[in-house]
Amino acid sequence: MIKLLGTGAAVLVLVLAAGCVAEPSAELTDSENIQNLLSGNSFVRMTPLEGQGESGDGGKDNALPEHWWRELSSEGSFEVILGNDPEMGICTVTVIRNLSADFNIDVTHDGVLNPGVKAISDIRTRRLIVEKTGLSTDPHGGWVLTHITPAEFSLNSGVTQEVFIQSMKIYQGDELTWECDSPDTFYSIEDGLPVLEPGILVRLEVEVLHTNPQYEPAYYVFAHGPCPIWPRHWMNDDGLWGDRVAGDGVYSYEWYIEGSSEHWFIAADIIDADTMLDEIEDDYDSGAWGILALRS
Repeated sequence: MIKLLGTGAAVLVLVLAAGCVAEPSAELTDSENIQNLLSGNSFVRMTPLEGQGESGDGGKDNALPEHWWRELSSEGSFEVILGNDPEMGICTVTVIRNLSADFNIDVTHDGVLNPGVKAISDIRTRRLIVEKTGLSTDPHGGWVLTHITPAEFSLNSGVTQEVFIQSMKIYQGDELTWECDSPDTFYSIEDGLPVLEPGILVRLEVEVLHTNPQYEPAYYVFAHGPCPIWPRHWMNDDGLWGDRVAGDGVYSYEWYIEGSSEHWFIAADIIDADTMLDEIEDDYDSGAWGILALRS
């Protein structure tokens, strides 16, 4: 579906649904060709950050629940907003996709899995740059994807979000591979994304913000990606498990890359401590950034 917004700017909203995009053709408009390009592009996708991982029974922080995990319920269609007229030959695009999920949480450390469920309603946003580098008879009318921003995960539930990622850095050994201090920063597909390979030692470092801390600790930070055993691991600022300096406000997790995919989604995820205290309150509060890492 294509809809022209009733504003002074020439902005198009495209809603992408699986199976409804026509084959590339010189007869398609630029906006339709962009829609076709993005609908099947793996660089556009944003993982829901579901799955299990380390919890409070790992000896790292007994204040964590015994078990918790996210379980995806549904994902909305991609909403694609063209920020300018494609006739210019270059176009900034915003991609938005909602998700609904369950936050399963068991706070009783009794060895029995009996979780409560809190509702999750998130909105995921990523911006892109597409350019027309070929002919109208080329695939997708000559349009190609050239730049992406990190994906940003925000609340869409009516709950006031109080926790945020502020920066991300990815190291290979002690060499800085990639960094970001704003989810609006564009990175070139060709040479601006982190490039990793299985077996190398990688460290993810993040800085975070809580606007209204009530507990100590006020939040928990997790790494997601091609990690050992679990897709999610606890990050710390205690000078342990790859963290270089204790108490400096930089949360870290270090691991050897696992998996054989062509690329991976590496994300940092902060969860309010209040969310982790019980199994029933409608108080899910979390934020995340994630970037695509290419395999060398």
